Parts: sequence; structure tokens; C-alpha cells
Amino acid sequence: MSEPPEQSLRRNRDFGLLFTGATVNGIGDWLLELALPLYVFVETGSGIATAGVYIAKLIVRLVVGPLGGSLADRWPLRTTLVTTNLLQILALVPLFAVSTDRIWLVFIVVVAQGMIGSVNDPAGFALMPRIVGSEQLIAANSTMSAGDSVARLIGAAAGGIAVEVGGPSAVVLAGSATFVVGAVSASLMSRRTNQPSMTDDSGSVDTSIRAGLAEVRKRPAMAALIGVQGLAMFGFGAFPVLFIVFVTESLDGDGSDVGLIRASSALGGLIAAAVVGSFASKHDPAQVMSGGYLLFAVVAFLFVNAPSVTTVLWVYLLLFAMSGFPNVASQVGTRSTAQQLCPSEVLGRLGGLMSASGALGMGLGSVAAGLLLEVFSARILFNGQVVVLALCGAFSFLFIAQRAAGTQQGPAIDR
Repeated sequence: MSEPPEQSLRRNRDFGLLFTGATVNGIGDWLLELALPLYVFVETGSGIATAGVYIAKLIVRLVVGPLGGSLADRWPLRTTLVTTNLLQILALVPLFAVSTDRIWLVFIVVVAQGMIGSVNDPAGFALMPRIVGSEQLIAANSTMSAGDSVARLIGAAAGGIAVEVGGPSAVVLAGSATFVVGAVSASLMSRRTNQPSMTDDSGSVDTSIRAGLAEVRKRPAMAALIGVQGLAMFGFGAFPVLFIVFVTESLDGDGSDVGLIRASSALGGLIAAAVVGSFASKHDPAQVMSGGYLLFAVVAFLFVNAPSVTTVLWVYLLLFAMSGFPNVASQVGTRSTAQQLCPSEVLGRLGGLMSASGALGMGLGSVAAGLLLEVFSARILFNGQVVVLALCGAFSFLFIAQRAAGTQQGPAIDR
């Protein structure tokens, strides 16, 4: 597969369609992310059942992620995106029959959506280097990050409204509309996006998970990337619980303060996506990733320890909004580094392995936060998260950026 033709992202029709489809599909994903556990809680009043929705999703990502990446490497990418969007619509149908007595149907939907997403996400991840040049990866992934922020804002709000206004039926209709747009956008992409990542004309290329792991082991920077992803998600997995306790205890805040501060990060993320896309493109993606994690640690340290100086709300709104820049930089740098270092025929499996590593880290982080809060304060544990972010930055620089500098392969171009 050759380097994509040089053209600006604004005039790149395939990228525009990928962005549109991924953003609108993301709205549907975030809608379900909020609506399904919310419905379970409203109907059952059970915190355990509500937590079970999230746990089921993490387990699916952990178990099915590598397999989904393998399938994405094996199948034509455009067709895969169209098919998975349509299957997401079909997987919503059981919600028409859900009720308090049949709440288990929600878990069927969660598992089905997770399995389908485990193929859809790696396919979109593998498609990016095929439609943009290597020097555009950071800008393209920054734009995709902005789309994800928009999807999160719209989808989460729509999920709450759908449950309140129309219940499960409204969730099905709203979610289906987003997945239709995702399928149509993918179907309009050019023919070159529909070639499978496997490029050997003989068809003898091994697209198994074992072969993907072997490719990763041969490239220490890629193996380190998966490890850093898991470590970062461990810290992020602990965040939701720690954040609520921190705001209520250290800042003497209430639910509205929790919501306001969290919302400020979305605005910061949108602004950060534009900044990262404009300026970070001049730098190596692995260095952007490393710098993002280190700067994230600095901003997080200021946020966590600011109560020693003040508890005025606007200070925390500002600091949390500022965290949007290093957060976007670290994630965009991670995706761009993976797409640049990894051969095209392995990109789907790398995406699946990173998803599984992230799910494992997030699950362990959530459990650790819940257990450790019985012993330590949220502020102490938040400072532990700062250390985790700093370690991610240091490991990214030492084991990825430094190694990649001498072994860089380019943007997943077959040689």
C-alpha cells in the first residue's frame, strides 16, 4: 500500500467521511454509555446492578478486543465499518422488550454493543494511515479528538433526555439514527478504503492474534506503547470515584459543582484539539505523547493540591479546563505513534490489544480506588494518580520516543 496522496485534511473527502461517521457513531456510543446504566438504576435502584453494566462492558473489551482487532485486519475496512454500524442498530432491538422484570436484556445489549465496537473501533483506527499522510496524523487525530469531545457532550445529554422522555424505545430510536449516519458515511468512502489491511496477494499473511503478538514482541516500542496505555488507564479508571469524593470532601462541593468542573474539561478538550492539531504536527508523535503525560502530571498536581491555598470554584474550573490540553496531547500522540510505528497489516490487532490493555487497567484502577478509599483520603490517592501520569510520561520518552527515533517505520506503509 502506497503513501496516501498529499492533500489538506479539509479537501480530503475520505477523511471528512471518516470524521463524520466516527463522530456521529460516537454520539450513539455515549448515549448508550449514559442511558443504559441510568435506566438500570432507575428501574432497580441497585448500585450493584448499575455497576454491573460498566463491568460487563470492560470485560467484553478485555476478552474480545484482541479478536476484534484480528478481524479488522482480515476484513475490508470500509465494509467492516458499514456492517458494524448496521449491527449496532440490530443489537438495540432487545431494548424494545426490556422492563423491570426483564432488566437482563440491558446486559445482553451491553455485551453485544461491546463485541461489535471491538471490531468497529480497530477498523477505524487502522483506516486512518490509509487516507492521510504521515505528517498529517497528529492533525487528523486531533480533529478526531475534537469530534469525540462533541460526541461526548451531545451523546451524554441525549442519553439522559431519552431515558427521561421515552424510556428504552427512545434510546433505540436515537441510537439507531446515529448508527445509520455512521453506516452511510462509511459506505461513501472511496474504493481504496475497502482493501483489507492484509496486503499479501497470496493471502498467506497470518492475521491471527498470536501472529499480532509476535509482531508486537519484535518491536519493543510497540510493546511499551501497550504497557503505557494500560498504566494510563489504571490512573484514569480510578479517577471518577476519586473526583467525586475529592470535590465533596476537599472543596466542600455538591453535585452541581461536580458537574460544572467535569463539564469544563470538555470545553478545554475542544480548544486543546485545535491547538494540538496546529502546533504539535511539527513534532514527533511519541514526543507529543510523552510531553502530554508529563504536562498532565503537572496540571493534575496543581489541581489536587490547590485546596491548601484556596477552595474557590473558579480556580478548579480553570485548572480542570487546562487539563484538556495535556489530555488531548497524550491521547493524540499515542494514536499517532501507534499508526506511525505499526505495519498496516497489524494495525487492527494493535488497536485491539491497546483496547484490552486499557480495559484491564481501567478495571483494576476502579477496584483499587474503591478499596483504598477505605484507608486513604481522596487527595492522597489523587496524588498517586499524579505519579502514575508522570511515570507514563517518563516511560513514553525512554521506551517509546527514544527507541522509535532509531527504528521508525513510517505511517504503516508496506515496504
